[in-house]
Amino acid sequence: MIELCVVIGIIMIVSAIAVFQLSPAMQDQRADTAMRQVLEQLRQAREYAVTNRRYEQITFPVVVVNGLTLSEITITQRNSLTVGAGPDQVLSTLPIQTSVAFLVVDAIDTPDGFVNGVPAGAIPTNPIVFGGISNGPVGGMLFDSTGQLVNGATYVPINGTVFLGIAAQAASGRAATVMGTTGRIRGWKNNGTTWFQF
Repeated sequence: MIELCVVIGIIMIVSAIAVFQLSPAMQDQRADTAMRQVLEQLRQAREYAVTNRRYEQITFPVVVVNGLTLSEITITQRNSLTVGAGPDQVLSTLPIQTSVAFLVVDAIDTPDGFVNGVPAGAIPTNPIVFGGISNGPVGGMLFDSTGQLVNGATYVPINGTVFLGIAAQAASGRAATVMGTTGRIRGWKNNGTTWFQF
């Protein structure tokens, strides 16, 4: 009986150590999953715009479902901007990985420098910045039929960044950047001290 108790005690200690070791890896995996979701939605919106020859708007709503706050990405086909194309149509709404939110974890912009155009040392004040404007321009952010990301009011190409992370976890910082003129979409990962390409 004593031997059995000792074996059970050792198993419990090893299990506890394993849980503590795996917890940061699980949080890192959740942040990576959310980043992949954001990148895929942005790329999908661009592909829809080029394929359908329509403006595709991207939005980043935060909703509460059953008491749980979820960050989402929505793609809306803006048919109303094309004569005779009919009403606007929501093509996709995707809640990102739970526990990950649109959040600035590290107070330094990505190497792309799209927060306010300053490549080094820029301080993001909002997790969603397009055209240097927190939460994006009033007219919204649209991919056009050439694949460019444009301001929905002026139709001028704009650059943008979406920051993600888990609260109080510096190494969970992720960011997706979009270069307006080419529609290039890149992912960035923060290891707690610096950004590197995802």
